[in-house]
Amino acid sequence: MPPLWMIACGVSAVLALISEIANRRRNQRKDIDRVGFMPWTTITAMSLLTCGISIAFGFGFISAE
Repeated sequence: MPPLWMIACGVSAVLALISEIANRRRNQRKDIDRVGFMPWTTITAMSLLTCGISIAFGFGFISAE
């Protein structure tokens, strides 16, 4: 079983990918009045931050002890 930090990194990377696709779809929408309510840019940034921190813990660059 992979370490928990690597699982967290994978999940956050997938979430960042999904949120970036959703942000791109929102920026290329046909009807300018349908803005939506999800902060996709913030979700992408927080997911990438979580991915970076969890991969640093997973590779041992940051000690959890």
